[in-house]
Amino acid sequence: MTQKFATYEIESDTMSKGYSHIVGVDEAGRGCEHQNADVLTLNGWKHYKDIDVKLDKVLSYTDAGNMEWQSIDRVIEKDFNGELIELKNRGVHILVTPDHYFDILRRVFKRGGEGNKLKITGYKFKGRKSVNDLVSNDCIPRGGKWVSDNKNYFVLPACHKNKWDHTGKDYSEKHISMDIWLAFLGIYLAEGSVTHSKNNAYTVHIAQKKEYSYKKIYELCIKLPFKVFKGKNGIVIYNKQLHDYLKPIGNCYSKYIPTEFKGLSSRQLNILIDWMILGDGSCYTGKNRKEVCQYYTVSTKLKDDFEEVLLKAGWTYNTSVRAPRDGVIQGRLVKKENCVPCFETRLRRNNKIQVKSLHKKLLPYNGKVFCLSLPVHHNFYVRREGTGYFTGNCLSGPVVAAACHVPEEMVPELLFKVKDSKKLTAKKREELFPIIRANCDVGVGVVSNQVIDDINILNATKVAMEEALTHIKEIDYVLIDGTVVLPNFPLPQEQIIKGDAKSISIAAASIIAKVTRDRIMDDLHDIWSFYGWNTNRGYGTKAHIEALKTYGSCEVHRMTFKRVKEYIAV
Repeated sequence: MTQKFATYEIESDTMSKGYSHIVGVDEAGRGCEHQNADVLTLNGWKHYKDIDVKLDKVLSYTDAGNMEWQSIDRVIEKDFNGELIELKNRGVHILVTPDHYFDILRRVFKRGGEGNKLKITGYKFKGRKSVNDLVSNDCIPRGGKWVSDNKNYFVLPACHKNKWDHTGKDYSEKHISMDIWLAFLGIYLAEGSVTHSKNNAYTVHIAQKKEYSYKKIYELCIKLPFKVFKGKNGIVIYNKQLHDYLKPIGNCYSKYIPTEFKGLSSRQLNILIDWMILGDGSCYTGKNRKEVCQYYTVSTKLKDDFEEVLLKAGWTYNTSVRAPRDGVIQGRLVKKENCVPCFETRLRRNNKIQVKSLHKKLLPYNGKVFCLSLPVHHNFYVRREGTGYFTGNCLSGPVVAAACHVPEEMVPELLFKVKDSKKLTAKKREELFPIIRANCDVGVGVVSNQVIDDINILNATKVAMEEALTHIKEIDYVLIDGTVVLPNFPLPQEQIIKGDAKSISIAAASIIAKVTRDRIMDDLHDIWSFYGWNTNRGYGTKAHIEALKTYGSCEVHRMTFKRVKEYIAV
């Protein structure tokens, strides 16, 4: 979508009211996610308002390409009124503020084989970028390597024997091969049920009629330490101990994957996935001659757990909802009014998103956005519209505001060049910066990390804007981007929604603020080069954290952040 340049219309209208020195104000240094995303936590998928920073952890992508859980310092919620950036294709839906950051990967190529052709050998972490600085060959991670050990055995808990039971059955705890148990659990989640009859028969039933599947399930079940019977419509096991363990897992509408299995190795999780698909899924050969698999469930919790397990097993996914419809089961009509929606999860292997495949769009939005403050790997996994990706967050750095008065004689020079800094490339911003600085009246305000921690981001923004205005020589009227009101500023002010796309003064100020903040991080790198701020811009990369461990913190770190607290220099 082509972005329009800022105009001089707002300034002209204001001048017609008798004001001559009109100043535009904007700030840089924030970035968030739209509120409609779910966050993957150690305790399941949660909306950001439901996250408990004391109990929850989030899944993050490391610089080495692994996935691991990490604690949360705090949940950040902000009001936003402007245009969000949407990046979307059939596999992913990203919706963030224009100054949001992502971890970026680049493909690694190597020549070899027939014709000495270039082949992709992997991906390499290349740092973090603003959403507006992404280029076509950048990749955003959707998944990574889950590092966990295999477990050899599952221990089935013992159960109490009923006083009427004189069969001599052994109800003590049993050690079962974990691979065999995961296969059985997978087919039970798909096709299993338990019953307890009046004559005290405890039954576990695996429904199945297809000959091939029936045979495969029977061959699996006879490896369990229970007597197995072939029924007309499936496999039957009469055992109180097995019944008592499986009953709390629920019925078809409430089943879930027990937490103790969701942390297993990728290899073992794939065993669970394969058997769940055998019972409640289907696979076929796609147009590209690759196998395509789908899984179906009516349990919301099981769908959520299945998506988490897929991610750890090396898959990505896309889940859609199939609305109820009339059907026929064994000659009996089942009306859609008596059915519930069914979730269809399609398995995918593309755990990287190449930016060139995404369609970019600007969407007007007035509402809440959120982010998480994290101590180590500054990204977390979010899900939107049935699919997910790793999104970035901010560790440190100041809020920078700029004020700018554009003289009338400079309007022709800048009119078709300036627009919102977030919609310009870094190279273009650097070209315009000295022109604006030399020919316009410019003021800059910087609020440090310490002040941000003390008074919150919104109040820090107000302080930065007020400071920037003190450096302007003459002011009659102030145009402020967004909805920020400066209660301590004595002169007339007007809040302009999407002002950096409408006002040449605000657009020029946004360029000054953005370039100034980037240069501050470069200057900090010259003083404390071992933190690598010329590339990470203050974000918590692996190299940054390692430098904290080695050298401790310095005066520009945010001391309230948990990981920084651990390495405060003495």
